[in-house]
This record gives sequence, C-alpha cells and structure tokens, in this order.
Amino acid sequence: MKVLGSGNRFVRSGALAVAVAAVCGFGATAAASAASAAHSGSLGAAVRSAAAQATARLRSGQELAASQELGPGQTGARSAIPWTKVGPGWALAEYTTGSAKKAEPVTLYLVDPRGGKYRVYRWPATKLAWQLIDWSGDKTRALFVPTGGKPETMDQLELATGKLTSFRLPSSVGFVIGYTHPDGVNVLATHDGIARYSLTGKFQAQLITGRQFDEEISAPNGETEVVNGTTGVDLVGNTGGIVRKLAVPGVSRNSCTPVRWWSSSVVLASCLPKNAAASQLWLVPVSGAAPSALTPVRNGKGPDLGDLDAWKFRSGLYLQAAGPCGNQFIGKQAANGKVTVVKVPHSLGTDIVSATSGDTMLVHEINGCQPTSSLVWFNPAIKSVTKVLPAPKNGYGVVGVVAYNQNGREPSVLE
Repeated sequence: MKVLGSGNRFVRSGALAVAVAAVCGFGATAAASAASAAHSGSLGAAVRSAAAQATARLRSGQELAASQELGPGQTGARSAIPWTKVGPGWALAEYTTGSAKKAEPVTLYLVDPRGGKYRVYRWPATKLAWQLIDWSGDKTRALFVPTGGKPETMDQLELATGKLTSFRLPSSVGFVIGYTHPDGVNVLATHDGIARYSLTGKFQAQLITGRQFDEEISAPNGETEVVNGTTGVDLVGNTGGIVRKLAVPGVSRNSCTPVRWWSSSVVLASCLPKNAAASQLWLVPVSGAAPSALTPVRNGKGPDLGDLDAWKFRSGLYLQAAGPCGNQFIGKQAANGKVTVVKVPHSLGTDIVSATSGDTMLVHEINGCQPTSSLVWFNPAIKSVTKVLPAPKNGYGVVGVVAYNQNGREPSVLE
C-alpha cells in the first residue's frame, strides 16, 4: 500500500511537490508529505455519536480553559490550545530538524491564524518522520502513517490528550485518502477505485469502481463526494454509485481533478484542455449546470505552466501555479487572464499555499535542493511575512501540513 501524503491539494498534487524532489534531490519523507489528502462522508447515528464523544474528550482534557490565540512567534503547550476558536484558517504542521543522516525528534504543531503555534505531540528522535495524512472534521484527531513500518498500519492521534492508537487496513489498499466528512468517523482509500473503511480497518462500501478514480473531495455533510471523472468530474453517493456526471467542455480524457469547494454548490476543478500543455481551472456546479472557466488556457511558455488552485481576496484573484522543474509559485491573475508571479520575500523556492485566513496565506516553502522547508503566513497585497516554523540548516524542517477542512471553502475576506 502506498500513501498519499499531506500538504495541499493538487498541490493535492503532491505530484508537483514530489517532482521538485525528483529533480533537485529533496528527501523522500519531506517530499511525500508535500502532497495532499482528500476527505469524504459518513452518515447517521454513528456520526452524531462520534461528534458527542469528541466534544467530551476535549472537555475531559481541560483544553477548553484556554481562550486566547497566541501571537506571532509565540509557542504554547497543548493545554494552551483555545479549542473553541480552532477551525478554518488553522493548520497542523509536522516539523523536524532531522534528516536522512541525522536522527532528531519530530514535533506536531497546531498553527493559529495569528502566527502562534502549540506543541501537540513529539515523537522520539528518528531519521524517518511519520507521514501526516489528515485532520478529522471534529477537530479531535490526526491520521498518520508510520514511515518505515508496515504501510497498511495507520496511527491516529487524539490531539487534546496526546493518546496514540493504531489500526490496520487491508494490504490490497492502494493509498489512504483521508478521513470521511463531516466528523472523520471512517476513512477513504483507493481499492480499484475509492472505498470506505472503518477505523478498525473493516471494508464498508465501494463508492466508485475503476483504477482511474483516485481523487475526491467530500460534501461538508458527507452525503456525496466529487471524484475525478472521464470527461470532467463525477458526483457520487456516500454509499456508492454515480449520482451525476459533471462534464467540463474541451478537456482531455481523465484529466480533471477536483480541488476543493469554491462555494456550497460549486467545485473548483483543475483540468487539462485538449491539445494543451498546461492545466486550467474551472468552476463546476454540482447541480449539473454549465461550468465556467476561472482561468484561460495557458500557452505552456510560462511563467504559468498550469493552474492548480485559486483564492479570491480583496486584492485580487491569486493562483497556485506550476512552474519549471516541478516547482510551484503563487500568481496573481489580472482581468485579462495574464498572470504575474507573486514573490514571497526570502522564499526557499517552491511556495505552496496550505491555508488562508483573511488577507493572508499560510505558505509551505520548499527548497528541494537542500533539502529543507519552512512555514510562513504571507500577505500577498503588502508582501508582509510572519514566520511560523523556520527552515533548519541541515534538516528537513516542515515535512507535512494539513489545514482544517482543507478541501472545504477557504476562509477569506470575501466570505
């Protein structure tokens, strides 16, 4: 079983972040963790029960006593986490100063929108960091794969208490996608398509069959999923079967990837147009109404070699774009469709947007040739940077980032 690591979407991609590693020699652990994970849903009494139990666990850990977010540069203990404030705009980040040559402890931090961070858990010194896969919608748990162990073994961390437990999936599973929505009471994984499993590893349902289906985002209520389709994307039911095919005009077969929810009824998808070398972003209504192009067809000559994600701020429309050598950058699209590069001051190379809050972006900066990486909050309008986790001189740095509700609608100033 291989594992789709954390990070951010197509950028979920992982594909492009891993390409940086392949070209420049980035460490395998950090590269794999720059890929993204998706979610899906579960229904009924089990969901309500799990949500109630999660709330009780938070209260029993006395974590609700904290009420204030930490400011830039501040680091707090797990007991200082203001759980009532945690939500969109927050992220889990896995960090180590170690490398393939040097064993060091690995720490899981919870990052707030102001630039503060909280120590949630620490693993002993290792050269192989655990792969951060996902964060449950009830805010209580994180999902990991222990690097170097049995690949079908999944670790689950209770964030409020630091309790770590494990379960196993069948060895026939391809890779783990992530928790189901809304509360993470099951997981999704690839198995001749996309299937749902319990947190004890028991098979529950085949959502869609076919090895080409390996990308999905879940509706917030968990009743449906949007998956990559043949001529666009497909809407499938939580218990299995296609509800509606959502065709995108003029795209190559099997080229569309659902990125996230642009609104409550519209999905952002990245597709490759026919006879083109660069991907294009589309807004696809799940009602079956006609989709609309958010970005134009690119000529493949740069600087934008493909559009992967987008965010609408007061200062404009920003894109996650593909660059040369497998790199990614942040671009700003003008009204005429032209893209200019938005440079993050002192960036390490590849810049991946992991979350947004107000006018700012949480950017995972990756230097594939070192290898090392860092995490900063960045305001693209005024070019201000707030450092969260630094890039160590001879270590991996940030090896995984997962935003809360990472495939849901991002919090922005226009919400």
